[in-house]
Amino acid sequence: MKNAVSLLPAILLIILLAGCVKPPVKDTGDDYRKPDKINFRFNGSDAEIYNPENDRRSYYKIFIDKAEEGRTTTGLESQGKTYEASLSPNRHLIMVEKWVLDQKTSRYIKLNNIEQPKPNFFYFDLPENRIVNVEMKTLKDGQTEFKVEFERN
Repeated sequence: MKNAVSLLPAILLIILLAGCVKPPVKDTGDDYRKPDKINFRFNGSDAEIYNPENDRRSYYKIFIDKAEEGRTTTGLESQGKTYEASLSPNRHLIMVEKWVLDQKTSRYIKLNNIEQPKPNFFYFDLPENRIVNVEMKTLKDGQTEFKVEFERN
């Protein structure tokens, strides 16, 4: 019993020292890409086009917060068309206007309002130190689906 009592301070010291040891810190790591020149990317395309004769050349005019900012690359409706920009961290409104190549005049014309993607606008948040990718898919009936993702490494 006397030996057990003499070991008690040593046991308490070991317990105290073990309690003071820092637990290993799990490195969560920020696997989001940091913006360099651009922090916003838009990609728009049409889905459900199965006949090459129905796949017209097109592009989208891009409006950010109701101001015309530019246009996407040009490509077939079934292909992704992109627009990149550097925007301030904030909540933004993107509106798109679809233009297609008229084969008769060899000029791009704006689709009438009935044929424009619906809805043709989307609100998104752009936080600091993130690259936001907004993807718009237009279905056969003209309805659009928007998807927002933060770009990862």
